[in-house]
Amino acid sequence: TRLCMNMEQLSMEEREVLRLISQHLHERGFRMSLEILQKESGRKFNPDTMIKKTGELQAALDEYSAAEKQKESIAASVEHLFEPGKGEHANELWCSFDDLTGGVNVLAVQLIETGALAFGASKAVVGTAQLPLPLSASTPPPTPISTSHMVCKGAVLALDFHPINPNLLLCGSMDRISFLLDLEKPEDSLIQKFENHTKYVTRVQWTLSGKYFVTGSYDKTVCVYRALHYVSSDKSLYELAQKLDFKGTIEALTCSKETDSFVVGVRNDYRLHCFDISSGSAMKTREINMNASGDDYVSFTAMHISFSPDGKYLLVSTDRDRLIMYIWETGKQVANFYGATNDEYSQPRHCWDPSGKYIYGTSQDKSICVWEIRSQSIVQRLEGHTGTVVSNTTRKSTCIYS
Repeated sequence: TRLCMNMEQLSMEEREVLRLISQHLHERGFRMSLEILQKESGRKFNPDTMIKKTGELQAALDEYSAAEKQKESIAASVEHLFEPGKGEHANELWCSFDDLTGGVNVLAVQLIETGALAFGASKAVVGTAQLPLPLSASTPPPTPISTSHMVCKGAVLALDFHPINPNLLLCGSMDRISFLLDLEKPEDSLIQKFENHTKYVTRVQWTLSGKYFVTGSYDKTVCVYRALHYVSSDKSLYELAQKLDFKGTIEALTCSKETDSFVVGVRNDYRLHCFDISSGSAMKTREINMNASGDDYVSFTAMHISFSPDGKYLLVSTDRDRLIMYIWETGKQVANFYGATNDEYSQPRHCWDPSGKYIYGTSQDKSICVWEIRSQSIVQRLEGHTGTVVSNTTRKSTCIYS
């Protein structure tokens, strides 16, 4: 007795596999084998209508073989580049500042070496606080007193401290504006407001020197600002220098740790766009193809980009359950990190361990995944939040998640 497959129950992928095998048997002249396959599968093969191009199965196998070799090459290269982590990473919930935000949803967080903590939140809130230094490993600090800065009318989506002056905070908001705050003047902290975007300002970043900053928006533009007659960070005002147009919304933006340059990630784009601004005008220097094969197929979007602590590597969080690492100098893909859950509707974020041997990435299951870079494997999942984690940052041995 022969059992025939119910073709209605086969997935599109299974039907395609049967077509490729049937085509291969037909092209090789294996007629008896093809007849048996047709009988047992219940699927008739018509070469006049079902052959798209010759040698499809062999081409697919060759492509798979090349991809596997590439994976082996990538794994070998990252093992050569990174030392083992030895388990020295954030591994437990140390403290929770439950009352810091006044009950509003936190959307962005920044912590710097001085202990200055800033968070952007819903209801147009920018909050700042000072953690007591030095921090004790044995005694968690009490919840610090926060100061609220009410400048805009929309939720605050992005923050960045000035690289030289920790009292200067750059912010981006859902009401299309970006603005500068002087944290030494809590009663009158607004320095400047910029209204050059027409939709959400999703990213803000200072360049290395602090003479420039860049903002990205859902209006598909990046605005580049420069200091007017730069004297020092606390005595300068800024002006719009340039507006760059892209074909998609701006999802990711980061600045180099070595020069006044920046990298832009755009939705539905397989490239990262690299610019240098040291001359006072943003000049495009190159594009990094995020696909290891070098093709132009778009299978994911770069949602968050950052440089490694030593500035040699670029890490990209995607909206497809995957983080990818590139060598900054060459643009070569050297590592992939899987295990987090982040789909096309997610807003994944990551940060580097200060040692440069681990990375921390958000996941839609409310956890933080800890990857060892050398092994590209998850070594721990950090828990503590009851809602989706939307931002994270590190300072030496301290990790902050919101």
